[in-house]
Amino acid sequence: MKTGGAKAGGGGVLGFVRRLVREPLLQFMVLGALIFAVHAATTPSVSKERLIEVTPAVRQSIVDAFKSSHEGREPGADELAKLIDLWLLNEITFREALAQGLDKGDEMIRDRITHKMRLLIFNGVDVAEPTPDELSAWYEKRRANYDIPDLVSFIDVPFTGADAEAQSRAVLEQIRAGTEPEEVQLRALIFSQRPRQTLEPSFGKEFVNAIVAGPKGEWQVLPSATGWHVVRLDTFVPGRRVDLDEVGGQVGQAWKDERRRILAIAATRDLGKAYVIRRDEP
Repeated sequence: MKTGGAKAGGGGVLGFVRRLVREPLLQFMVLGALIFAVHAATTPSVSKERLIEVTPAVRQSIVDAFKSSHEGREPGADELAKLIDLWLLNEITFREALAQGLDKGDEMIRDRITHKMRLLIFNGVDVAEPTPDELSAWYEKRRANYDIPDLVSFIDVPFTGADAEAQSRAVLEQIRAGTEPEEVQLRALIFSQRPRQTLEPSFGKEFVNAIVAGPKGEWQVLPSATGWHVVRLDTFVPGRRVDLDEVGGQVGQAWKDERRRILAIAATRDLGKAYVIRRDEP
């Protein structure tokens, strides 16, 4: 009886185990435990100080900041990627500032501490003098920032709407006859010594070309991208190309400042190699 009981009991235990193994819930639990064990074995632990994580909350705050400064427009994929990279650079700089104790005795906000670390990195970058060829190539790509532009001065009485052309021509006749009402004088806009290229986005290139080519000191009617205008050209001063020799010192400093910024960003990225960065991609 005891022997038979042992067999029966053993068979019962084995049967129970077999039934338990066949349970889907148990299989799921075992599989989950195995995955967790493999992940724990293959993923090194990271201290909180060395983990930088782009969480959904961080990503959303970046998007919200962009929208608030761009009239509600969502950032594009490339724009968002660049903004996240900038956030990471700032976070790395901030972490390094804390690691070096720059927050000790300083009750200022995070930006102040980050700025301290950024200055340390920036000032620690050694920039050599550019060669003449390097400086010349750099200058030619940015010549528009140094050349003296055409300067235009004119008076404009604008008109919009379906009958804008007719109104402008009628006012032109009044001005020529010296009978324009005070309302016309109050509507006149004065543009003094304006760089030519700054006028083109608002009025259109054809309008600016027509003013420059027109007679000086005479009123005329011209169409633009925004409507019709009664205009008078007062002065036009042609611009000119500026040789590198004229602004060599200024250009050399600008070149070194840009180079220093590039190297400082690279140095910050190198500091970031000490951190584990996780991007919670949507």
